[in-house]
Amino acid sequence: MTASGVLYHPVTVFGMSMFAGWLLYLFGKALAPASRAVGGKLKTYACGENVEASSFPTAYHLFHAAFIFTLLDVVALVLGTTPGHAFVWLAGSYLVVGLVAIVILFKD
Repeated sequence: MTASGVLYHPVTVFGMSMFAGWLLYLFGKALAPASRAVGGKLKTYACGENVEASSFPTAYHLFHAAFIFTLLDVVALVLGTTPGHAFVWLAGSYLVVGLVAIVILFKD
């Protein structure tokens, strides 16, 4: 393997990116002033209200809509970029599997 092959390998690029991000983090940490606990400075901001963290329930009611949108988007992207010489049955089966997944999600 050549030097450029090693340098441009995805694992090497990922490692170098993580190292560069870590250096950027250290640089920002060195420039930032020291944090002091003054009043409510370190508390979570809730539009001026003094609320406890336990009073916010976790809600995943939009998860199904986001997941259906993602399925539709991926199916449209795959079918839209399918080359003309591809197998028709393969694209059709992908469409059927995607529609079955969407129907299953709508049943919930």
